Amino acid sequence: GIETPEEAMDLAAARGWTSISEQWNDEEKLAELESLAAEDALPLRVDAYLALNALEIGGYYGDWYADREPGPVSDHLRVQGLKIHLDSGTGAILYWESADLLGTIGRANEAGWQVTVHTVSHEAHELVLGAFEAAIGPSGPNPLHHRIEHALQVTDDQLARMVAMDLVPVIQLDGAPYDWVTWGAAAEGERARDLAAEDLSWLARWRDFVEAGLHVAATTDAPWFFPTSGMTDDLARPMDQIAGGMDGRGREFPETPDWMLDDLLTAEEGLRAVTLNAAWAVGDEARRGHLAVGTYGDVTILDRDVTSGTPDQIRAAEVIATIVAGTTLFCADPAVCP
Repeated sequence: GIETPEEAMDLAAARGWTSISEQWNDEEKLAELESLAAEDALPLRVDAYLALNALEIGGYYGDWYADREPGPVSDHLRVQGLKIHLDSGTGAILYWESADLLGTIGRANEAGWQVTVHTVSHEAHELVLGAFEAAIGPSGPNPLHHRIEHALQVTDDQLARMVAMDLVPVIQLDGAPYDWVTWGAAAEGERARDLAAEDLSWLARWRDFVEAGLHVAATTDAPWFFPTSGMTDDLARPMDQIAGGMDGRGREFPETPDWMLDDLLTAEEGLRAVTLNAAWAVGDEARRGHLAVGTYGDVTILDRDVTSGTPDQIRAAEVIATIVAGTTLFCADPAVCP
């Protein structure tokens, strides 16, 4: 397993990541990140989201963020987002009551905090859309870039409401929906839910999100989604997001289900999801995700063009160098590293 923050950041840099979106931080984890930032021990850029609930019904942490202002802690650590787990990973269990969710998101939005909400099921999606509509209005705008993690099961009406508010869907292209759906159906007890037995047109609406004009970002859920695989070198890389978006193949069940075929993405769309739109999803699109005068200039150098080739050829891409703030964090070929 990964035992230290230093090891985790080294592995991320070797995979080609220049930033980490740390999506669940309680007070202890936040203190650790702030200590690392104070020691100048965060080579990657870290966006830390503060957890507002445990993975249990009614396990609310309260507004423990209220005594601080959202914003940068150091050059490499930003704390301006809050994380809500609205439902379980299978979508079978709702952790929040509607009134509690509405009040929590409303207070956070009023205080200037970005809110990111984990939703798998259409029931959870319905709850969070209602809460965001109450906070920012049914037609937005969404200046804080409030976002929805996973958005696996979304109805047509819900998609239209997302577009009206310009909410940000953050999807996991390397954790193919077939893996996710099969895993959920095989879960035990009250956590089991067979999403494939419901309306298939609601599942994994990647292309629908893109064509609707949303800022579709992609992240990896590893190692959580592959708990028995370990952090092998071919897991949790940006290239896996791009390739996974193109063929919808999973790691456990490497076939593309028929219901995914109309929602696959192009390589260019997958690349945008891990660069420009990923920067938008953390509210830092002016400085990250692209190269231009005034941006950070964080760069990942690969051994090939990942906008051409087959998905498997893109998966075979190797990281030559990862550079953050002018510092080379990973170098596979000293001849090309600065």
